[in-house]
Amino acid sequence: MCISLLQQRNNRYQPEEGRPGNSHKAATMKRATIHDVALTAGVSTFTASRALRGKDHVAAATRDKVLKAAKELNYTASRSAAALASGRTNRIAMLARERLAGWFMGELFDGLYDELSRARYDLTVYRAGSVEERAEFFTRLPANRNADALIVSGFSATDEEADTLASMGMPIVSVNSPYISCCQASVAIDDEAAEAMAVRYLAALGHRRFCYVGRTDPLTGKEWGFDARARGYKDEIVSLGLTDCGIHFIDSESPRSAKQVIATMLAQPERPTAICVWSDYYALRVVHELQAIGVRIPEDVSVFGFDGSDVAESIGLSTMVPTPPREIGQIAARKALNLVEGKTLDDPHTTVPVAVEPGATSGPVRE
Repeated sequence: MCISLLQQRNNRYQPEEGRPGNSHKAATMKRATIHDVALTAGVSTFTASRALRGKDHVAAATRDKVLKAAKELNYTASRSAAALASGRTNRIAMLARERLAGWFMGELFDGLYDELSRARYDLTVYRAGSVEERAEFFTRLPANRNADALIVSGFSATDEEADTLASMGMPIVSVNSPYISCCQASVAIDDEAAEAMAVRYLAALGHRRFCYVGRTDPLTGKEWGFDARARGYKDEIVSLGLTDCGIHFIDSESPRSAKQVIATMLAQPERPTAICVWSDYYALRVVHELQAIGVRIPEDVSVFGFDGSDVAESIGLSTMVPTPPREIGQIAARKALNLVEGKTLDDPHTTVPVAVEPGATSGPVRE
């Protein structure tokens, strides 16, 4: 049945003998080529190609004629043909560890798109959200010869993976990775230093008893990295001689996890007066559970998040605010594009600044 309907549809486009105008209809259905555009605009194919690709040394009037002709003919440039001519795909690939639907990744994608679309580049995304997905990428290498550069976000390559990436012969840019030996460029938040800054700020308000709340990471093992924020917290607690009342972890897959973490924290002999949380999203859950059992914020306990997300702004959450992820995406995209062009980067490895943003959830200690 499907084949029959397809044949009937195709037959409508076949010229019938004796029917006037059929040859014209057949001609108008032919897909326009760059030669058609050049002929309509009255320029050479070379000039038409340069005008459509936005290259220099094409007069504005000539470019306008070419663009007008292309629009009239519904001409769309073939990416595969352009790749054969230039040796480039006009595509950047990204391998991401985090959930693609998360707040950070969504903002990061926006930043990448801002820069890549302006340069007429496409973005292809691959996810390494599990051991299997990561192994599949490094075994099959789908980005090889299908992209001009690769952006790796959220984790570092192992020695074996680094050798594999090097064999692809394309620039590698990392985002938020502590190990960048296999990358020509990187952009990252210094999570350790930022979390230490949060501890110092709360200590300046008189707090001496602290807790840290992180996330239960479904991807464990040294090949996935470590919680740099927890490390920054622990080191600064020791450096300042403060009391660490414990490190706890919320499981995002368990609805009762946050409630259990707060109950465990408050049942300790020494109750913390300040809580540093891995992200604003988890800090919101901590605040909710504390308020639900009558703990006053910030009178009884101060809560500090991390990210400077829209969640923090909406509830007045105290948080650490790094450079917005959208801007991080823009920086990573510009680095990738410049490397593709063979340019030398003035600042190949960029550490973005972080600022303390006090809000309604933190204040001086009240014993």
